[in-house]
Amino acid sequence: MPVSDFASAAQELRQREFTRLAAAIVPTLEAMRLLNALELRAQVARMLERLGYELITPDTAAKLLATKDGKKYLIAFASTTSQSATRPNDLTQLHADVINANAAAGFYITPRGFTREAEAYAATAPLKLIDGPQLIAAIARSMHGESVPATYKAMCRQCGEIVGHSLDRTEAIPCPNGHPVAPTIARAALAIRKEEGGSTSRSYTPPKVYTRREINAHNTKYIARMKKRKPRPASEPPSASPEPAPDPFSSD
Repeated sequence: MPVSDFASAAQELRQREFTRLAAAIVPTLEAMRLLNALELRAQVARMLERLGYELITPDTAAKLLATKDGKKYLIAFASTTSQSATRPNDLTQLHADVINANAAAGFYITPRGFTREAEAYAATAPLKLIDGPQLIAAIARSMHGESVPATYKAMCRQCGEIVGHSLDRTEAIPCPNGHPVAPTIARAALAIRKEEGGSTSRSYTPPKVYTRREINAHNTKYIARMKKRKPRPASEPPSASPEPAPDPFSSD
Protein backbone atom coordinates (compact mmCIF):
# COMPACT_ATOMS: atom_id res chain seq x y z
CA MET A 1 0.00 0.00 0.00
CA PRO A 2 1.38 3.47 -0.89
CA VAL A 3 2.45 5.70 2.00
CA SER A 4 -0.32 8.17 1.11
CA ASP A 5 -2.89 5.40 1.63
CA PHE A 6 -1.41 4.63 5.05
CA ALA A 7 -1.72 8.31 5.97
CA SER A 8 -5.39 8.37 4.96
CA ALA A 9 -6.15 5.15 6.85
CA ALA A 10 -4.26 6.45 9.89
CA GLN A 11 -6.37 9.61 9.90
CA GLU A 12 -9.59 7.59 9.69
CA LEU A 13 -8.46 5.42 12.62
CA ARG A 14 -7.60 8.52 14.64
CA GLN A 15 -11.08 9.97 14.04
CA ARG A 16 -12.77 6.73 15.11
CA GLU A 17 -10.64 6.50 18.26
CA PHE A 18 -11.16 10.17 19.07
CA THR A 19 -14.93 9.73 18.77
CA ARG A 20 -14.81 6.65 21.01
CA LEU A 21 -12.79 8.41 23.70
CA ALA A 22 -14.77 11.67 23.52
CA ALA A 23 -18.01 9.73 24.01
CA ALA A 24 -16.73 8.65 27.44
CA ILE A 25 -15.98 12.19 28.68
CA VAL A 26 -18.46 14.80 29.89
CA PRO A 27 -17.99 17.72 27.49
CA THR A 28 -17.51 21.29 28.61
CA LEU A 29 -19.95 23.98 27.54
CA GLU A 30 -17.30 25.40 25.20
CA ALA A 31 -16.79 22.00 23.58
CA MET A 32 -20.56 21.53 23.21
CA ARG A 33 -20.85 24.84 21.38
CA LEU A 34 -18.20 23.72 18.89
CA LEU A 35 -20.21 20.70 17.76
CA ASN A 36 -21.93 20.72 14.40
CA ALA A 37 -25.58 19.65 14.06
CA LEU A 38 -24.83 15.95 13.47
CA GLU A 39 -22.36 15.78 16.35
CA LEU A 40 -24.78 17.48 18.75
CA ARG A 41 -27.62 15.10 17.85
CA ALA A 42 -25.30 12.10 18.24
CA GLN A 43 -24.19 13.35 21.67
CA VAL A 44 -27.80 13.79 22.80
CA ALA A 45 -28.83 10.41 21.36
CA ARG A 46 -26.13 8.62 23.37
CA MET A 47 -27.22 10.49 26.50
CA LEU A 48 -30.87 9.56 26.02
CA GLU A 49 -30.00 5.89 25.60
CA ARG A 50 -27.94 5.96 28.80
CA LEU A 51 -30.93 7.54 30.58
CA GLY A 52 -33.19 4.69 29.53
CA TYR A 53 -34.84 6.16 26.42
CA GLU A 54 -35.30 4.03 23.31
CA LEU A 55 -34.61 5.87 20.06
CA ILE A 56 -37.14 5.34 17.28
CA THR A 57 -35.32 7.49 14.72
CA PRO A 58 -31.61 7.38 13.79
CA ASP A 59 -29.44 10.02 15.45
CA THR A 60 -29.01 11.66 12.03
CA ALA A 61 -32.69 12.69 11.92
CA ALA A 62 -33.44 16.42 12.15
CA LYS A 63 -35.74 15.68 15.12
CA LEU A 64 -35.25 12.65 17.35
CA LEU A 65 -38.17 10.50 18.44
CA ALA A 66 -37.75 8.44 21.59
CA THR A 67 -39.87 6.47 24.04
CA LYS A 68 -39.59 5.82 27.76
CA ASP A 69 -42.03 4.18 30.19
CA GLY A 70 -44.57 3.84 27.39
CA LYS A 71 -44.50 7.55 26.53
CA LYS A 72 -43.31 9.16 23.31
CA TYR A 73 -41.05 12.22 23.19
CA LEU A 74 -39.85 14.49 20.39
CA ILE A 75 -36.44 16.14 20.62
CA ALA A 76 -35.66 19.22 18.51
CA PHE A 77 -32.47 21.25 18.31
CA ALA A 78 -31.56 24.87 17.82
CA SER A 79 -29.24 25.73 14.97
CA THR A 80 -25.65 25.11 16.00
CA THR A 81 -24.51 28.08 13.93
CA SER A 82 -26.81 30.57 15.68
CA GLN A 83 -25.40 32.62 18.54
CA SER A 84 -28.79 34.00 19.58
CA ALA A 85 -31.08 32.83 22.36
CA THR A 86 -34.02 30.71 21.23
CA ARG A 87 -37.28 32.65 20.74
CA PRO A 88 -40.95 31.53 20.93
CA ASN A 89 -41.33 31.22 17.15
CA ASP A 90 -38.60 28.54 17.25
CA LEU A 91 -40.80 26.48 19.59
CA THR A 92 -44.11 26.61 17.72
CA GLN A 93 -43.14 23.96 15.16
CA LEU A 94 -42.04 21.54 17.88
CA HIS A 95 -45.33 22.17 19.70
CA ALA A 96 -47.26 21.33 16.53
CA ASP A 97 -45.12 18.21 15.94
CA VAL A 98 -45.77 17.01 19.52
CA ILE A 99 -49.51 17.31 18.94
CA ASN A 100 -49.38 15.58 15.53
CA ALA A 101 -47.20 12.73 16.85
CA ASN A 102 -49.45 12.21 19.88
CA ALA A 103 -46.32 12.59 22.03
CA ALA A 104 -46.24 13.22 25.76
CA ALA A 105 -43.86 16.16 25.45
CA GLY A 106 -41.13 17.72 23.41
CA PHE A 107 -37.58 18.67 24.36
CA TYR A 108 -35.99 21.71 22.75
CA ILE A 109 -32.20 21.62 23.11
CA THR A 110 -29.73 24.42 22.56
CA PRO A 111 -26.12 24.76 23.70
CA ARG A 112 -26.92 28.42 24.39
CA GLY A 113 -30.09 29.78 26.01
CA PHE A 114 -33.71 30.94 25.72
CA THR A 115 -35.41 34.31 25.87
CA ARG A 116 -37.88 34.96 28.69
CA GLU A 117 -40.67 34.95 26.13
CA ALA A 118 -39.63 31.44 25.01
CA GLU A 119 -39.58 30.26 28.62
CA ALA A 120 -43.06 31.71 29.14
CA TYR A 121 -44.32 29.93 26.01
CA ALA A 122 -42.90 26.57 27.10
CA ALA A 123 -44.42 26.95 30.55
CA THR A 124 -47.89 26.79 28.96
CA ALA A 125 -47.13 24.03 26.44
CA PRO A 126 -45.97 20.38 26.61
CA LEU A 127 -42.39 21.47 26.04
CA LYS A 128 -39.24 21.20 28.13
CA LEU A 129 -36.37 23.60 27.44
CA ILE A 130 -32.77 22.45 27.89
CA ASP A 131 -30.05 25.08 27.63
CA GLY A 132 -26.28 24.54 27.54
CA PRO A 133 -25.61 24.15 31.30
CA GLN A 134 -28.67 21.90 31.74
CA LEU A 135 -27.52 19.71 28.85
CA ILE A 136 -24.03 19.33 30.32
CA ALA A 137 -25.55 18.42 33.71
CA ALA A 138 -27.84 15.83 32.09
CA ILE A 139 -24.93 14.27 30.18
CA ALA A 140 -22.93 14.11 33.42
CA ARG A 141 -25.81 12.34 35.19
CA SER A 142 -26.13 9.86 32.35
CA MET A 143 -22.39 9.07 32.52
CA HIS A 144 -22.17 8.71 36.29
CA GLY A 145 -19.90 5.81 37.20
CA GLU A 146 -18.38 5.44 33.72
CA SER A 147 -14.60 5.56 33.33
CA VAL A 148 -12.58 7.02 30.47
CA PRO A 149 -10.60 4.47 28.40
CA ALA A 150 -6.88 4.85 29.12
CA THR A 151 -5.57 3.65 25.75
CA TYR A 152 -6.26 4.07 22.06
CA LYS A 153 -4.97 2.73 18.75
CA ALA A 154 -2.77 4.56 16.27
CA MET A 155 -1.48 3.50 12.85
CA CYS A 156 2.07 3.80 11.58
CA ARG A 157 1.97 6.04 8.52
CA GLN A 158 4.96 4.27 6.98
CA CYS A 159 3.89 0.63 7.11
CA GLY A 160 0.31 0.53 8.43
CA GLU A 161 1.05 -1.41 11.63
CA ILE A 162 -1.16 -0.67 14.64
CA VAL A 163 0.25 0.38 18.02
CA GLY A 164 -1.40 1.08 21.35
CA HIS A 165 -0.95 4.53 22.91
CA SER A 166 -1.78 5.73 26.41
CA LEU A 167 -3.49 9.07 27.03
CA ASP A 168 -1.05 9.70 29.88
CA ARG A 169 2.08 9.42 27.73
CA THR A 170 3.44 11.86 25.18
CA GLU A 171 6.36 9.89 23.75
CA ALA A 172 6.44 8.23 20.34
CA ILE A 173 6.61 4.44 20.46
CA PRO A 174 8.00 2.12 17.76
CA CYS A 175 5.71 0.00 15.62
CA PRO A 176 6.62 -3.69 15.10
CA ASN A 177 8.81 -2.62 12.17
CA GLY A 178 10.69 -0.05 14.26
CA HIS A 179 9.07 3.13 12.86
CA PRO A 180 8.32 5.76 15.52
CA VAL A 181 4.58 6.47 15.93
CA ALA A 182 3.80 9.70 17.76
CA PRO A 183 0.68 10.02 19.96
CA THR A 184 -2.25 11.11 17.78
CA ILE A 185 -4.67 12.20 20.53
CA ALA A 186 -4.00 14.64 23.37
CA ARG A 187 -6.10 14.19 26.49
CA ALA A 188 -6.79 17.95 26.64
CA ALA A 189 -8.31 17.85 23.14
CA LEU A 190 -11.08 15.57 24.41
CA ALA A 191 -12.51 18.28 26.67
CA ILE A 192 -11.95 21.74 25.22
CA ARG A 193 -11.93 24.32 27.99
CA LYS A 194 -12.00 28.09 27.97
CA GLU A 195 -8.57 29.47 28.72
CA GLU A 196 -7.80 32.61 30.68
CA GLY A 197 -7.81 35.61 28.40
CA GLY A 198 -9.58 33.95 25.50
CA SER A 199 -12.13 31.45 24.33
CA THR A 200 -12.06 28.32 22.20
CA SER A 201 -15.64 28.84 21.12
CA ARG A 202 -16.22 29.78 17.49
CA SER A 203 -18.97 32.10 18.77
CA TYR A 204 -16.48 34.18 20.75
CA THR A 205 -16.31 37.85 19.82
CA PRO A 206 -13.94 40.32 21.47
CA PRO A 207 -15.61 42.75 23.89
CA LYS A 208 -16.53 46.16 22.55
CA VAL A 209 -13.97 48.90 23.13
CA TYR A 210 -15.75 51.94 24.64
CA THR A 211 -14.66 55.54 24.28
CA ARG A 212 -13.92 57.60 27.39
CA ARG A 213 -17.07 59.65 26.72
CA GLU A 214 -19.20 56.48 26.73
CA ILE A 215 -17.53 55.29 29.94
CA ASN A 216 -18.11 58.61 31.68
CA ALA A 217 -21.76 58.68 30.57
CA HIS A 218 -22.28 55.15 31.88
CA ASN A 219 -20.64 55.97 35.22
CA THR A 220 -22.77 59.10 35.64
CA LYS A 221 -25.99 57.14 35.07
CA TYR A 222 -24.84 54.39 37.42
CA ILE A 223 -24.01 56.83 40.24
CA ALA A 224 -27.36 58.59 39.85
CA ARG A 225 -29.17 55.26 39.96
CA MET A 226 -27.30 54.15 43.08
CA LYS A 227 -28.18 57.41 44.87
CA LYS A 228 -31.90 56.76 44.28
CA ARG A 229 -31.74 53.18 45.53
CA LYS A 230 -32.98 52.65 49.07
CA PRO A 231 -30.53 50.89 51.41
CA ARG A 232 -31.50 47.39 52.51
CA PRO A 233 -32.55 47.17 56.17
CA ALA A 234 -29.78 45.74 58.32
CA SER A 235 -32.16 43.26 59.96
CA GLU A 236 -33.24 41.69 56.67
CA PRO A 237 -32.17 38.03 56.61
CA PRO A 238 -30.07 36.77 53.69
CA SER A 239 -31.99 35.23 50.83
CA ALA A 240 -32.27 31.47 50.86
CA SER A 241 -30.24 29.38 48.43
CA PRO A 242 -32.20 28.53 45.28
CA GLU A 243 -33.61 25.05 44.95
CA PRO A 244 -31.68 22.76 42.58
CA ALA A 245 -33.13 22.65 39.08
CA PRO A 246 -35.26 19.58 38.37
CA ASP A 247 -34.00 16.97 35.93
CA PRO A 248 -35.77 17.79 32.63
CA PHE A 249 -35.20 14.26 31.30
CA SER A 250 -36.83 12.44 34.21
CA SER A 251 -40.04 10.83 33.02
CA ASP A 252 -43.18 12.00 34.77
